[in-house]
Amino acid sequence: MEEEQTEDYSDFKLQRDSANIREELCTSIPLFLYKDGLSSQPTRARKWVKQSNTAKLAALINTFQEWPQLLDTSLPSVTQPLVLAFNEYIQHHPDRYLQSPRAEVDSLEPLPRAVCKLLYTLCKVRGTKVISIFFSNEPSLLEPMLDAFESWEFRSMEGKVDPSSTANTLTWEERYIMLLWLSHLTQTPFDLATISSSGARQSSHKPPMSPLFSIFPGVAQRLLDLGFRYLFSVSKEHDAAKSLLVRLCMRPDMNRLGLKQSCMHWLLQSLKDLLDGSEPMSIYRLTGALSFLAGFFKSCDGISIAPFITTVLECTQNISAAGTVSTKMAYGSAAVRKLVVKIHRASAIHLLSGCSFSADSETDNMTLLGNIIDQLMMCLGDKDNPVRFAASKALSIIAQELDPDMKEQLLDALADKLRDDLGGTGSDTAAGAPSKLDEEYPEQDLSMANPLQWQGLILTMSHLLYRRSVPEEKLPMVVGLLMNALDFEQRSSTGASTGSIVRDAACFGMWSVARKCTTKELIRVAASGIRSRRNPKPHSSVFPVLAAELVLTAALDPEGNIRRAASAALQELVGRHPDVVSRGIDLVQVIDYQAVGLRSRAMSDVALQAATIGDVYLYALTDGLLSWRAIGSPNTAVRRQAATVVGRIFHLHGSVPIPPLVQRIDEGRAQSLDEWHGLYLALAEVIRLDPSISCRSVTTRHNSPSRQLVRFLHENGPISIDDIVAQGKKAYLAAEALCTMMAALGESSPVSVVDGIHESSQQTRDSTDLKDFEYHLAILEQSYEYSMQIPPGVIPAATVSIFRQLDGSNQRQLLLERILYAGKDHVTQRNPEASVGWIAALGGVFQACLESTPALLDQFRVRIHDALVSQLGEQSNWLSKIAGLKHLFKPVFLECLRNGLNMMPLHQALLHCLDDRSVTNSREVGSEVRTQAIETTGSFDELVHWNEAQRVEIFGRVYGLALEKLDRIRDRAWRCIMKYPDAVLPKSHRCVQVLYIERERMAALSTSSVMYFNFMLHFCNDDRLRLAMIRGLITSASSGGEALLSAARLAISRFLTMTSPADADVFYDTLLAVIRAEMPTGRLLWPGMEVLAFLLDVDVVTQDSTNNEAAADWSSSTTLFSPRFSSSSSLTE
Repeated sequence: MEEEQTEDYSDFKLQRDSANIREELCTSIPLFLYKDGLSSQPTRARKWVKQSNTAKLAALINTFQEWPQLLDTSLPSVTQPLVLAFNEYIQHHPDRYLQSPRAEVDSLEPLPRAVCKLLYTLCKVRGTKVISIFFSNEPSLLEPMLDAFESWEFRSMEGKVDPSSTANTLTWEERYIMLLWLSHLTQTPFDLATISSSGARQSSHKPPMSPLFSIFPGVAQRLLDLGFRYLFSVSKEHDAAKSLLVRLCMRPDMNRLGLKQSCMHWLLQSLKDLLDGSEPMSIYRLTGALSFLAGFFKSCDGISIAPFITTVLECTQNISAAGTVSTKMAYGSAAVRKLVVKIHRASAIHLLSGCSFSADSETDNMTLLGNIIDQLMMCLGDKDNPVRFAASKALSIIAQELDPDMKEQLLDALADKLRDDLGGTGSDTAAGAPSKLDEEYPEQDLSMANPLQWQGLILTMSHLLYRRSVPEEKLPMVVGLLMNALDFEQRSSTGASTGSIVRDAACFGMWSVARKCTTKELIRVAASGIRSRRNPKPHSSVFPVLAAELVLTAALDPEGNIRRAASAALQELVGRHPDVVSRGIDLVQVIDYQAVGLRSRAMSDVALQAATIGDVYLYALTDGLLSWRAIGSPNTAVRRQAATVVGRIFHLHGSVPIPPLVQRIDEGRAQSLDEWHGLYLALAEVIRLDPSISCRSVTTRHNSPSRQLVRFLHENGPISIDDIVAQGKKAYLAAEALCTMMAALGESSPVSVVDGIHESSQQTRDSTDLKDFEYHLAILEQSYEYSMQIPPGVIPAATVSIFRQLDGSNQRQLLLERILYAGKDHVTQRNPEASVGWIAALGGVFQACLESTPALLDQFRVRIHDALVSQLGEQSNWLSKIAGLKHLFKPVFLECLRNGLNMMPLHQALLHCLDDRSVTNSREVGSEVRTQAIETTGSFDELVHWNEAQRVEIFGRVYGLALEKLDRIRDRAWRCIMKYPDAVLPKSHRCVQVLYIERERMAALSTSSVMYFNFMLHFCNDDRLRLAMIRGLITSASSGGEALLSAARLAISRFLTMTSPADADVFYDTLLAVIRAEMPTGRLLWPGMEVLAFLLDVDVVTQDSTNNEAAADWSSSTTLFSPRFSSSSSLTE
């Protein structure tokens, strides 16, 4: 069976728990930083903190990784205490960092390290730009920060601390945060020369610009030292070092000293040496130099970089060409390609600024600009996401500075690239009104399209729309391409979706259209007579088309982030363009951002509500349900749900889905078994919910949709059994679809198919009936093999359908004979799955006989009873036991009870299932049998009014299971006891009265609590329940979880302390009897000994037992085991 995808509820859990997590963060951080953290103004900062506490706080922050905006309301409360504690530490206690902790180094770390780890986690989750706002920017902090960094880092490097100590070495998180903070402090408006202290530490490491190094202020020298030292680092701190150097170079005082030109000359020389092989190629050195260069180009004006831009573009061209081994290795790095894109973007902006870069500046500028745009267009199809994102953003920024003609040329080039990937369309399709907007155009074939390139191109168009760089005359083309992209889907060879990235980019584009385009501009788009392929009626405006596409995507797209993005775009469309979207307010209330988060809810509830708002949305959702999003989904659960939704839409809106359903199968558009499975499930659901399918309506209304549907199914011919088996691992899909169709046809009318299709003589009809019966029965028998993959109710419903369509008791008798014979065959083959399907079919036909022809059971009652008893026997497999209890036990039990048959075999079979302890090679499966047996016991009232002795024996097992160690079994048994409180004890019993009076409170009682065990132990005073309950109790009190073990043992000790001595003695005797009965190797022997050891250890016996004879027997209980365990010293203890 294919692996089903489960829905991700993590974002809903995060939203629900976010307030508690934020509160915990705000409360825990002061306690983490200060010894007196509970006070309003804590002052006693910690020197060392536990690494485990740091990890816990970091884990709490990381929970907001997928939804960082939820953290915004608490950012000041979380960040400011960390910043203040770090400031206080470096200003007043920097020497503490180099001291050794009193405890083990592995468990403690200095406070600054912990703070930097948390600040880095915040930067990772919320973004560096957001978190750096909270950094202190006081100029007086610059030198203390530098002193601390140099002291902590360089003293350990110079060997002035214990080399074996890891607590005295800066980690990369500390270097990153401190360098980032220093870059923030360099923006002080005062000259660095006025901040530098005369007695400050001088740098021993000279940066590359050594000739000019001496003229820089002392603080600048030290900052340059740190920046160049970590610019080529292999870890994250190289980003902070780049920011530090760029901001330092942009300072006016440093610019006057020639730092900018010196850094630029050094950068170009370094790049040339790396690219021509003068220095060994290092990716980290190259990325460091390129990141510095990109930041430099972005921050400088055109005049400053005019002398260098040609040389820089030559270097990047050499990297992109990958003509040598060094450049080939460099261009293979996504980080290098992204930095090249950033440099090209900054260079193009400077070229468009009008600065003179050469003698023939205008010609050279346009040539260079054209080369840059060509390079960026090629990067739109790059294999790495960061490169495509950077290239699309770069093109949109460049387009802002282009003149209108060049903007149109850029858009045409983007459209041409998209057109190259489209199959089955002419050249005018993408350039003019796209097929998605005009029903006369054929549907686009995107099977051979490159999803990576499509994402880059669509993302570029979306950025252009967001920056209002799309000319108005090109708006219809761009909107049409975006709507094509909303329907883009491809899958990799492993089944993973590769089209979601394209649809996500298209949602951004649709949001940009709604947000940035004016209502007048969009109204003029509709002047071309656009029609929607999803609606046969033409629209006078483009707004209904856009709204319908967004509703379809928000309700049916497989990806949650795309559904939410479409919902946000729809809200923008309705909110910013009032009174142009049909019932827009009602629409956005249904297509809510939160409501579409869960796919099951979006498909069932949201889609159905949206379909009732207007026909345009109904047609769009119907078309989407019959596409790859729902009926054609690779997820079987989604196809089943989609079929149900199609049926409900048909029930609410008439025959809208029937023609496209029939057409989709008739034209052979079902390209896979998955899609065929979904379409047939949808057809079955439509037939099942159609009230017009009856004998009279089908024969008289020759043109009704139901008549056409039934005729279509018969004219398409049956699917052979060999065709089902040939599907291999997915054969169960074909079996499920056909069984579901048989069940739907049977539910509609017993004879509608025959009367509606076969209008010939009675003899022909009889022969056709026999042929159909054999065919349907063969499908049913083949479906037994896949009963574990097929939903539980499908096979019984199909069996009942066959039964209802048979005329006369002889044919129905033949059906029963065939099912019983097939059961013998499958049981002898010992096929567990086939046995489950056979039992389900037998249960369905047995129930149908009881309802329509009970006389038919006279000759089969005993055989079915014997078959059920054999399936519940000790030698039967656990799957057959569960199926027999679920499908067959109740109707057979009631039938035997009404006819006065011998009930003892059923009684013994149910007892055996309640005590089942079956184990397979991989796990214990008896618990599932016991769970189903409890469900069966509590499923019908007749069992409670059965023979008293047999009823007490059965419910005694249930009371024992209510004290067992498995949580789910205790819960089910407790619910059964709550349903029938007086099944064993009279209503006058005190505990039974409590169950009746305090029903709601007792129903909410946790079955793992002390109160629950205290209450249940009161039933142990009844002689009929005591043995079974103690057998269950010792499993919870010996080998359960820690909480369960404590609750059970505490309840036992309280019970024995508070109960009467006589009752306590009886409890002791029963426990000893259980242990004796389990010797020497019984299942409960060692659990019983555990409970025995506990009671002896807490001295309950000697305190409460007044019966000397019982006490003597109890105190000498260890002699019970001496004959067999005389060599066990642990037992003697």
